[in-house]
Amino acid sequence: MSDETTSLIRNCYEQARQCIASSESIRRLLDALSSHGCSFNLNRHLICESNRENLRGGFDCSTCQIVLYPENLHSLKEFCTIFQHELIHAYDYCRVQLDFNNPFHLACTEIRAASLSNQCSLFNHFSSSSRPFLLKNQHSICVQNQTRESMKICSNFSTKNLDQIINDVFLRCYNDTDPFDEFGRRRGQ
Repeated sequence: MSDETTSLIRNCYEQARQCIASSESIRRLLDALSSHGCSFNLNRHLICESNRENLRGGFDCSTCQIVLYPENLHSLKEFCTIFQHELIHAYDYCRVQLDFNNPFHLACTEIRAASLSNQCSLFNHFSSSSRPFLLKNQHSICVQNQTRESMKICSNFSTKNLDQIINDVFLRCYNDTDPFDEFGRRRGQ
């Protein structure tokens, strides 16, 4: 492992602390985890590793750990977004004991994580895409696309099967904004 990678991994834990300090959403997720009996200990539940496959993060349900790959996270904002995305998976696993081998459960938690972690915010779209942002339904389209991409990484389903699985659970999971209920109200639910 290069010195640069070692430094990135060491700095990863400090970045996680910065995210917790600066993000009300992350603090709310940590409080919600605790209120469901799944308190989050940064030293126990966060692992920072090197990854050459361009992955940015994941949630390992067998160890209840969030895994982040800091060399693939290029700003503190991106780091915090992916940290929050993975915390949503941890929260879903804690609150409903979801089965990551069940494609409908996986689709639901990916829908919620994409929707609630700001991955599909207007700012993120403009900073990462050359495509036009059509405001009508753009958030839900982005969430569907992010869900499909995440599920391709961790499952062997065809795109057609993924689209059917996502469509079957989309509205219910997209409208589930727990523990950010005011987010759902702002979206007009």
